[in-house]
Parts: sequence; C-alpha cells; structure tokens
Amino acid sequence: MSSDRRRIRARIVAAGIVWIVAFAPPGRAATEDDLFRQVKVDVFDQDWPAVLRGCDEILKQKPSGPAAARASFYRARALSRMPGREADGLEAFRRFVNGFPKEKVMVEEAWGAIFSAACHPRSGTRAACSAALREGLADPSSYVSTLAAIRAADTGDEALRPRALATLKKAYATQTEPEIKNEILIAILKIDPSQVPQVAAPSPPPAPRSVSGKPAPAKAPSLIRMTVYNKIEKRYELKVNLPVAFARMLVDALDESDLEDISREAEKKGIDLDDIFQAIDKAGAGKLLEVDSEESHIEIWVE
Repeated sequence: MSSDRRRIRARIVAAGIVWIVAFAPPGRAATEDDLFRQVKVDVFDQDWPAVLRGCDEILKQKPSGPAAARASFYRARALSRMPGREADGLEAFRRFVNGFPKEKVMVEEAWGAIFSAACHPRSGTRAACSAALREGLADPSSYVSTLAAIRAADTGDEALRPRALATLKKAYATQTEPEIKNEILIAILKIDPSQVPQVAAPSPPPAPRSVSGKPAPAKAPSLIRMTVYNKIEKRYELKVNLPVAFARMLVDALDESDLEDISREAEKKGIDLDDIFQAIDKAGAGKLLEVDSEESHIEIWVE
C-alpha cells in the first residue's frame, strides 16, 4: 500500500514539474508577440539600437511569421535613424518595399523614407536622388508617384521635371484633399508656372441687400488672373489663375529669409508686400496692374 502511495505521489510531483515548465512565465522563452510589444515600446522611446535588436530577433525566430513585415519595416527605420547607418537603412527600406508589396500603408511610408534619404543634401547624391524619384514616378501607386513628383519639383534634374509635371497635373485633377492639392499646386508652380491648372471663377450670386435696402458691401476678390504676352514672338508666355487664398498661403509658407529677399525686391519696384493683399481687397474686382513695354504686355486683375 505504501509503495502505491509513493507511486501516486511521484506522479503528482512529476505532473507539477511538467506544469511549471510548460506554463510558468519566469522560465519561458519570449514569444514573437512579446518581442514585438517590446519593439513598439522601444520605438516610442526612440531607442533605435534596442529596436534593431528586437526586430532582428523576431526575424531570426520566424522570418515568415505574422510580425515579419512590421519587424522588417521598423528594422529599416531603426537603421535610418542610427548615425552612420543611414545607407543601411535606405537599403533595408528598399528590401521591405520589394519583400512586402501588399503592406500598402507601410510601403507608402517606406517610399517617403527612401526619397528623403536619397535626396537629402548631406547623405544623398544627385544621381541617387534622381534614380529613386524615377523609380517612384513609375510606381503603380498614385500616392507614391505623386510624392515622387512633388520631390522632383525641388531637384535640378531637367530630364525628370517634365515627367513629374505630367504626374502632378493628373494628380491635381483627381485629388480631393485640400492640403495635398495645395502641395501639388506649389510643385507645379516650381516646375512651370504656365502649367498651373486654371481655376474657374465661381459665378457670383445676386448681391444681398441690407435691411436698409442699400446694397451690401461687395465680397472680397477671390481670384487673381495674370497674363504675360510676348510681343516679339506674338504669343502668351504665361496665363495663370490663382485663388487669392492660395496666394496668401504661398506667402505665409515662405521661409523668413526668402520673404525678406522678396520684400526687398518688391520695395525696389514700389510694392509693399505686407500690404499687397489689403490693396487687393481694397481695390476690389477689376484690373490691378498693367505694364506695357516694347517686348511684352503684362496684365494682372482680380475677380
């Protein structure tokens, strides 16, 4: 009887040891989920060496697991943020884009990182920048190609800019987000102001009348039109319609140094840039400026 009890007790102890080994947290190896939770904490803390270690461990354990795409993405980001590893980060982002094409949101963000790294004045070269933008312009994603085109507007690659312009005009026609639409418009202006999409002036509603029966004050002008006619070649060099609000936004977006330079040049011509929009509002609809010379005829008016 005592031997039977000993056998039962031994089985209970053995079962307890098995349960402890299998389920007790202190002794178990970190799972993929555990590792990725820590990676997210390290990303939040911007501890990039720790992010790199965590992502490498995830990819070592399960290179094709559920977290592989996110680990590959954050691994590339970590490398790109570590001094001296920027080139490795660029290459890692490229591998991510090629290896996980279905991860739409992360792929788009990766392309943005690729353009930033390749076209950075300190870390990139002109050839690398042009190559990356050319690749981006050919991407089937409208987001990626538009982002590449916006970047191309800031480059001096004359062979790339016409292709970027075509992409920007197509994107402008289909884009509905006002902020992105304005970014596209600014990029078009940088490449070729004469290609700015024409903005139709809205049909003005009947003038409202005040309680006293007198016409209410006219609304502030909403559109600036400008034409430059080349008398020698007998053609228009420029025809641009811009919303007044957008023109204001362009001025507000200028760097302080650029704004000072432009203000100085404007003052030489007797124009106070600080008061120009007040002048437009005060002048109301109609011709604002007309300049005629032997070579050209310039007209600016507001509606």
